[in-house]
Amino acid sequence: MIKKVFLGILICLVVVAGGIYYWLNSAHKADVNNEHKPATMVTTIAPNLNLTTLTGKQVTLSNIKGKPIFLNFWATWCPPCVEEMPFISELYSEYKDKVNFVMVSVDNADSKDKVSKFIADKGFLFPVYTAEQADVYKTYNVQGIPTTYIIDANGNIAKKHVGGMTKTELKALLDKAVKEK
Repeated sequence: MIKKVFLGILICLVVVAGGIYYWLNSAHKADVNNEHKPATMVTTIAPNLNLTTLTGKQVTLSNIKGKPIFLNFWATWCPPCVEEMPFISELYSEYKDKVNFVMVSVDNADSKDKVSKFIADKGFLFPVYTAEQADVYKTYNVQGIPTTYIIDANGNIAKKHVGGMTKTELKALLDKAVKEK
């Protein structure tokens, strides 16, 4: 009798552990890629987002047009974000005429001075924006940072990547964005 109870508990634990393992691996996929979708699928149009520059100017994402967009959600307190930013800065110099860079800080709204100081101290020249956290998380389903989207020149989401990237990965992403324009 005790063996049957023990066996039942053991089976339940294995099933629960398997379920958790499956959930963690399926819920946190790093890439969502729309590049090989069948022609019958509806294209995903990038949602609009209200942004504010670090100088206080209001901008909407839909007004940033003409080139593919590199949209990156990041924070000053996020180690993988901070780690990839020097790579993004280097690539910004190379790609700024071909790609619009939209670096959106998801730091708290009252941290704008902290974000400005962080950017100035690091010497980054790419454009940095802030947005309401609730809008970012709801509109772009940001569940982890950094999260990067590539939006094509027509305003469609071409790629989503969750997590930090190496310079090589970032360069490949930008090369592809420019090529597919």
